[in-house]
Amino acid sequence: MNRCPTCGSDNPPNAKFCMECGATLHVRPFIQERKVITALICDVVDSTGLGERMDAEDVDRLQRSYHAIARRRIENHGGVVEKFIGDAVVGVFGVPAAHEDDAERAVRAALRIIQELGASDLGITVRIGVHTGEALVTVGVDPGSGQGFVTGDSMNTTARLEAAAPSMGVVVGELTYRSTEHLFAYDRLEPIQAKGKAEPVPAWRALHPLTRTGGGEAADKTPFVGRDLELGMLSQLFARSVEGATTEFVTVVGEPGMGKSRLVRELAASVDERPELVTWRLGRCLPYGDGISFWALGEIVKAHAGILDSDDQATLSDKLEAALVEPDPSLRSWMKDRLGPLVGLDASTLPPQQDEAFTAWRRFLEQIAQRGPTVLVFEDLHWAESAFVAFLNH
Repeated sequence: MNRCPTCGSDNPPNAKFCMECGATLHVRPFIQERKVITALICDVVDSTGLGERMDAEDVDRLQRSYHAIARRRIENHGGVVEKFIGDAVVGVFGVPAAHEDDAERAVRAALRIIQELGASDLGITVRIGVHTGEALVTVGVDPGSGQGFVTGDSMNTTARLEAAAPSMGVVVGELTYRSTEHLFAYDRLEPIQAKGKAEPVPAWRALHPLTRTGGGEAADKTPFVGRDLELGMLSQLFARSVEGATTEFVTVVGEPGMGKSRLVRELAASVDERPELVTWRLGRCLPYGDGISFWALGEIVKAHAGILDSDDQATLSDKLEAALVEPDPSLRSWMKDRLGPLVGLDASTLPPQQDEAFTAWRRFLEQIAQRGPTVLVFEDLHWAESAFVAFLNH
């Protein structure tokens, strides 16, 4: 904000005169820098026809509802809305703070926008383009001001991808695809002959997220060096757990990029070489999105039950019930009601109390471990909410 030296009131950063007293303000020049960002452009299909068929008031109501859905999904996944251009919503991921998974966040947000609009009664269909690339970012612009702060060819390419997307479809560019191909199911499309582009633009259509089972990480192409001691400690703890039928709890702590996930993958490779069958389940704590409190546990339940994100409610219910080995039908039903919300099953009863839910979840994990050696990996625990940490303590 731009503080007035005369009356002390706050004004928008680009204001030339104080909105309270009218005094002249010092306008600080904006700083521009080059950054790698992921852009998302969502536009309404046949908005002109929509305007012809409906009253202006109804169109305005629909547009506001649609904008609210798009904004919520973009901001929920850590992005910002750069601007609204008529029916188009322009979102940016990587500004002001960059994340290593900005491309993933953008694709997840895009798919959620499609899903929510499809389930609504708005009757609006959209196309979405997502592209990762370098852009010129104006630092210090308030995202809520409506003033654009990202320019460059990457934004133009995003617009071309959006224009080529099918109705209720998400089309991504090459760098976005390369960054997320192990996380989403994609269909390769014919390269887009985009206006103003010398070469066709490669494009892929994002279909749905892939269920994470611990094997979704990209293959390691570099040798594993410098962590033999740590790997040996983990391997010994695993062997002690198996031989003594005890539970071992280990935390792997380090700065980003130090190789924590790689160390765990190397442990998985060594466990894979053992003669007995070992159950390995991985869940990731998320820093964004809906229902993230127990997301990691939900991923583990989904992986064990073979549940896919594309499963309907009936299939989801059947798979979850099949994964429960509780012989008592009433107890099995009780557990299902408390595990169901973790995997997206519509609740048929009131939400359980925390102690009750924790007991059912622990019993489910115990039943997995009763079948043989079991490893549960909770990735990115620093993002975990206090409720999930309380469950781990439980």
